[in-house]
Amino acid sequence: MLEDARLVPNGTVIETDVCIVGGGAAGITLARELIGSDLNVVLLESGGEKLEQATQSLYDGTNVGRPYDLFPVSRFRFLGGTTNRWGGAWCDLPSELDFEQREGVAHSGWPFSRSELEPWYRRAHRHLRLGANGYSLADWGIDRAAVPQPFNGPHFVCRVLQQAPTTRFGRRYRAELKKASNLTVYLHANAMRFEGGGHEGRVRQVKVGVLPDRRFTVRSRIFIISSGGIETARLLLLSKQENGCALGNQHDLVGRFFMLHLEYSGGTIELRDPHMDLDFQTGENGARHRRLGAVHRFVSYLSLSDDTRREQDLPAFRIRFRYPRSPELDALWRLFYLTGKPSEIFRDLTRAIRKAPDLAVYIVRRIRFGRNKPPNPLFEIPLNCTAEQVPNPASRITLGDDVDTLGLPKVIVDWQLTQEDHRGIVTAQRLLGDELKRSGFGRLKSTISDSPGEWPVDLRGDQHHMGTTRMHRDPRKGVVDENCRVHGTENLFVASSAVFPTGGTFNPTLTILALAVRLADHVKLLLQH
Repeated sequence: MLEDARLVPNGTVIETDVCIVGGGAAGITLARELIGSDLNVVLLESGGEKLEQATQSLYDGTNVGRPYDLFPVSRFRFLGGTTNRWGGAWCDLPSELDFEQREGVAHSGWPFSRSELEPWYRRAHRHLRLGANGYSLADWGIDRAAVPQPFNGPHFVCRVLQQAPTTRFGRRYRAELKKASNLTVYLHANAMRFEGGGHEGRVRQVKVGVLPDRRFTVRSRIFIISSGGIETARLLLLSKQENGCALGNQHDLVGRFFMLHLEYSGGTIELRDPHMDLDFQTGENGARHRRLGAVHRFVSYLSLSDDTRREQDLPAFRIRFRYPRSPELDALWRLFYLTGKPSEIFRDLTRAIRKAPDLAVYIVRRIRFGRNKPPNPLFEIPLNCTAEQVPNPASRITLGDDVDTLGLPKVIVDWQLTQEDHRGIVTAQRLLGDELKRSGFGRLKSTISDSPGEWPVDLRGDQHHMGTTRMHRDPRKGVVDENCRVHGTENLFVASSAVFPTGGTFNPTLTILALAVRLADHVKLLLQH
């Protein structure tokens, strides 16, 4: 069922078996996994079914660390969460190394190997509407031997991720959520704080606020926070116990280790062969395998090999090539559709005629390769780099003195990097330049400085908020255990990238959903007894 919390009488107490806080990809996946069970489930979604500014503004906060202006706008507070802005999630499988404790990389290591999640990765595919293909080159018909040096080892390797079809979870699964007899989704229901969790270790209830001033309570046997990396930490910090300590914060870890993926350009590659197919997506028989069926797609990228990362204690690093758009092709496109004023049409026609030879080469190459390739004689290809952020306890989320319209303290985001992050960026760039030169592939024209503390001028953090309730079996080193249960509680869990101990460079959605499916199975077992 879908219910509007604005119609719930003030002071109401709702009893249930499982209460999920957050109606994004993880929360809806949890709910779907529990539909049809003998458990009563409540899902609390802060927003409605479309974006409402009054609710969205509850994400407001202050940034006091490195410049990071995306945190207020990188999350969406209505049913479906951030899936409402997806054009199709990029789904990437971490490497085994991403889960290992790495000597020389402080605070690394998950409490289990990646293989532990294999069954749940397969089930997560269903929620994302992915096909049956895996994440090896062979799964998509790519001949690894055809990948040119230096991207076939030893330092760099070609990998693939899958692009899921556009799936707005709120819209896509709305009918299923609405008709489920054991599930009630409350819209406009903002979790304000958990209560209980004292000496007995059990959270008793969550207080819910409805804008502007309505309040009610949900009591449950199990609570699951499925908010993002920032809001999960905020909700735990708001949930003070009688001794004044926030839930899960016995060792001052809630909100620490705030991680993002580091993005920057890195420079350009001056190609030896300007006609090189830089997607590396041609199969053994010359056939293209980018699209299998109607909607299943993949994207190739290049990354540091696991062997090199182990040998040199390096964080993860990956690059994709960014093909610049051809202004001449844009002009031809406008002419085809006769857009623009007469003076603009004449200008475009002049440009197209003057560049006719280059356009002919461009079009032939597009037919041959099936994608937008740089027109001859363009020899330089811009890079698009992503680096892993090393876990850092000084990078954190805290609460400030300013309050939102519910009267709750707003977040303070203090995003911080370390010299290990800088070393990783510089070393990866050096290795790339050396390998390009050694193989004769081309020459790197780097924009990265080796000087300590001199970061790439366009360095930015992305929208993947991770690490703030990190997973570790030892409560002195993590906020949740290997089953995503908050240490010090019996019945409070987290389903979010907030639990990631490390972030690699893999897109987190698939792993978030695998953990959510795994947690749903765990909750079913717990409540059978």
